[in-house]
Amino acid sequence: MKSLVSLLLHVALGIFFIMAILPAMKGSNEGYTGAVAVAPTVVVEEEAVEAEPEVVADEQAPVVTDTAKKTAENENEEALYSVVDGNKLDAGSYAGYELYRNTCAVCHGTYAQGMIGPNLAESLKVITEKEFFNVVENGKTGTIGMMPPWKTNMKVMDGRDQLYAYLMARSDGAIGVEKPKKQ
Repeated sequence: MKSLVSLLLHVALGIFFIMAILPAMKGSNEGYTGAVAVAPTVVVEEEAVEAEPEVVADEQAPVVTDTAKKTAENENEEALYSVVDGNKLDAGSYAGYELYRNTCAVCHGTYAQGMIGPNLAESLKVITEKEFFNVVENGKTGTIGMMPPWKTNMKVMDGRDQLYAYLMARSDGAIGVEKPKKQ
């Protein structure tokens, strides 16, 4: 009787893993355009106002900091994410949250704080956008475990900009350790 129960549990576990990994094996990389960096926003009396670029004055000529350069470079582009009232995300970032919740949270934690997989809120502070997308697409083997490649999962590949935007909002501290809502 014990061996029958053990066999059934192994079969059920095998089916679960196949169902979990099979969607990751379908998808494509076409149409990827990359995420857009965001200038910090400041909420003033329920109105979002773009923060002033940092400019450092020198005796000879003004020196523009990296923040100001990034703001100037992205002046005509949409922000990566928008957060109001502490946890209300724009539609794209909220879609990234939903994708994260359904695909990534089981390993990386409910709030990207890390579990089996690393703390993504902290990881995004030290890796580039390109490195993030490479790991999502091709997976990664680490010292403890491995992240599966998602390049064949259309939902993940099509939503990776939104996923990145959501995770950057977490990494930047724009949303706290709470469930986000949609604006």
